[in-house]
Amino acid sequence: GVEIPISMVYKKTRSENKPSPLLLYGYGAYEHVIEASFSTTRLALLERGMIYAIAHVRGGGEGGREWYEQGKFLNKKNSFTDFITCAEYLIKNNFTETDKLVAVGRSAGGLLMGAVANLRPDLFHTIVADVPFVDVLNTMLDPTLPLTTLEYGEWGNPTDKTFYNYIASYSPYDNVTAKNY
Repeated sequence: GVEIPISMVYKKTRSENKPSPLLLYGYGAYEHVIEASFSTTRLALLERGMIYAIAHVRGGGEGGREWYEQGKFLNKKNSFTDFITCAEYLIKNNFTETDKLVAVGRSAGGLLMGAVANLRPDLFHTIVADVPFVDVLNTMLDPTLPLTTLEYGEWGNPTDKTFYNYIASYSPYDNVTAKNY
């Protein structure tokens, strides 16, 4: 029941009756706001008929502090289901179709990509996980890594059984199963 904002840009001459190739970007962590901005790389995609969209999922900062809180700790899965919901919306409303949909995320957004790949591999033609944080559980269990203890404020401390079980339930590395990715 939560509305998830999507920022989109596409060529003005795009046919509304024909699904287009679409790149859906997501991040959703650290209260970071993904603002629409100019990019020559993006312009090249737009000139070729691709739609560029940003899913402003919970965990990011676009909706204020409460929006962020709804996508961290024991609410992290909201980020993943929000991204999937955005993809489904874009397909349902004829912006794109599964075989033309590319999902992209970097770092914590790479975690998002890993999670949605495990949850809905059928929904995306391609998923690009750039420098992904996909081994969440093992990483967060190693306090000798430089950033781990600082990250407890975002993901939770998995030495606490509640956080351990929750992180284990979505950590992409720990949830790869036999399916058609």
